[in-house]
Amino acid sequence: MSKVDIKGKGTMELSGGVLILRWKRGAYIGIDVARAALEAISTLGHGARVPMLVDIQGVTHSAAARKVFPHSSSVSRMALLGSSPVDRVVAMFRLPLLPTGFPIRYFTSEDKAMTWLLEPSGESGAELGYSH
Repeated sequence: MSKVDIKGKGTMELSGGVLILRWKRGAYIGIDVARAALEAISTLGHGARVPMLVDIQGVTHSAAARKVFPHSSSVSRMALLGSSPVDRVVAMFRLPLLPTGFPIRYFTSEDKAMTWLLEPSGESGAELGYSH
């Protein structure tokens, strides 16, 4: 298990079959940082479709960075982890606008997010759900 630095704004690692992206609290994610995260997905995922946890707590994204999103050929499902009402609003407001091809859910509990990411899935297409 090795961690990849994402331009000093966060880290990504593959752990237990799940890609985990942890942005630093207060980080501003621009287009270059978002593209570096996509490269890390390809590097760590080795071309396989894997579930992904993204810690979005206290992070802001540029408009251009919000349009950079993993392709469904590399991510099978995504859990967004937040803790504040602002995190939840950001997730619920922006993500339905993106065509993903994989289910996405927002969680306030990392344990519940990991359980959902690792459960067998018959889901397809895009969905945005919310779980505590």
